[in-house]
Amino acid sequence: MNSNNTTIFQTCRQAAGITQERAAELLGISVRTLAAYESGSRPVPPLRAADMVDLYGTQFLAMQYLRLYAPFASEVLPSVDRVPLAQAVCQLMAAIEHVHQQRAGSRLMQIAADGQIDELEEQEFESVMEVLEPLIAAVLSLRYAQEV
Repeated sequence: MNSNNTTIFQTCRQAAGITQERAAELLGISVRTLAAYESGSRPVPPLRAADMVDLYGTQFLAMQYLRLYAPFASEVLPSVDRVPLAQAVCQLMAAIEHVHQQRAGSRLMQIAADGQIDELEEQEFESVMEVLEPLIAAVLSLRYAQEV
């Protein structure tokens, strides 16, 4: 885990305006345990992470938790940073424009018109998916944007 990821628990707690002492009390754990979770020196059990998501009121923590602790999740969930709302909107609009410029929608409809992806279409399909991946990340970035 890198240092940015190990502090996601602390970052979300602080963003929720909850002290470490109060969070530990509400989670039913010691301050020492919460500090260990926040420093990354102790892994956060899934049910405890779910409690933190509820307490801190952020689904962003749930997604980041999966990327940290579920090996397969980092392969299927894009990396998403919390950015100000205006920045997230601009990123999304730029991603939509890029998808349009690459004619990804038209290309995808041509591939899917017969209801299957044959061997000749596989490479084109992967190319379209590569164009769409930044759009997926931009949508998630907007979903988890910080109001500033």
